[in-house]
Amino acid sequence: MNKKIISGFILGLSILCVSCDKEEDNDAPEQPKGAYIISATSEDGSYLLQAEDISSGQVSIVGNGLETESGTAWVFYKDKYAYRLFYRQGDPAQASAYELDTDGKLKIRTNTFQLPSRYTTYGVFDKYIVTAVSVTQTDDTPGLQFNFLDVTDQSLTSKTIAAGNFTGNGETANLSGILEVGDKFFSGVCTTPAVNAGGTAGTTTEYPDSVWVAIFDRDLNCVIARDGRLSYSTGRYRSGYHTNLAKDDNDNVYVFSSAYDSRTTKPSGALRIKKGETRFDPDYFFDIQTLANGRHLFKVWHITGDYFLLQMYNTPNQTSEAAWSVLAVVDVVKKTYREVTGLPALDKISSIGSTPYAENGKIAIPVVSTDEYPHVYIIDAATASAVKGLEIVAEGAGAVGKLIGN
Repeated sequence: MNKKIISGFILGLSILCVSCDKEEDNDAPEQPKGAYIISATSEDGSYLLQAEDISSGQVSIVGNGLETESGTAWVFYKDKYAYRLFYRQGDPAQASAYELDTDGKLKIRTNTFQLPSRYTTYGVFDKYIVTAVSVTQTDDTPGLQFNFLDVTDQSLTSKTIAAGNFTGNGETANLSGILEVGDKFFSGVCTTPAVNAGGTAGTTTEYPDSVWVAIFDRDLNCVIARDGRLSYSTGRYRSGYHTNLAKDDNDNVYVFSSAYDSRTTKPSGALRIKKGETRFDPDYFFDIQTLANGRHLFKVWHITGDYFLLQMYNTPNQTSEAAWSVLAVVDVVKKTYREVTGLPALDKISSIGSTPYAENGKIAIPVVSTDEYPHVYIIDAATASAVKGLEIVAEGAGAVGKLIGN
């Protein structure tokens, strides 16, 4: 439903503060100011909004926050920065960053960037926002190009490594996800026969019944882990390779698979790589698709402990269309699957947010529906139930996070 914003409607936002008397102020250290950050859109633009609370209330794009350039993805670096990535199809991507000033108000950081390439996956590692894409190098051999946005000095560096025969199967590597684990990062590997196949429709691997994970060090040296119990680990949509990797509180990595390839004989499920290991745990296998009555997963996020939130396809055995409005909570140790209750009816959901925020055993995610303004829904991991929270007076909403002022 096309919702019109009431002209002149302004909702004042207050920033978190600590009130105390004058004498206590002299003794107690000043508390950092913080705010929840929400990305929102209208027919006319894109915005970053801030709110003190996301469990209730209302925030509007009129008179609040910042108007921004379009953002295809939002990446939160800890509680300091919100990075906007803009995918421009075959053209180089753009990026900019936002933070809270000393008064707790959103501001754009000094530098904006045009990356030397597009990207098909992204994530956080060390002090960097990292993007990656499969490319053809100047010698016509396949490569993987990494772009490193340094959040400290706001610089950009790039590095390309060979991508041919990356897993030993003779095919070109495309990466899915950047997951920081200790001093390394993990990425799912999807292989395709063609050079620079990254994201091109119609390129299909000859190995749909294998899953690979690349474990990179800071210098981009890597170790490859392979298993034959799942298909490759990625949530595919158009040119995007959306991560199917997530870790628990103890740095055990869970490798999920959407079983996107229609030729695979493997279910949509999960394997595990234990902390400190570079191989799959042979004793762990989680068949999610059977518990989900045939649904495949699309994306995954860690909530807390052994709980993970899954975004699922609406229709059983569906993998090729963008209909993924079912949310579910899994316990990866007990191997349980529960679809989230308390959300709008499935046929009313227009979109699910791409960037949720987890804290205190719950996870917050924007949901856009056809008969009301978008809302942030708060999902309790233990009960797999959602409660409607902050109303966002806008056309769309995609990301929620939290920043603390400097």
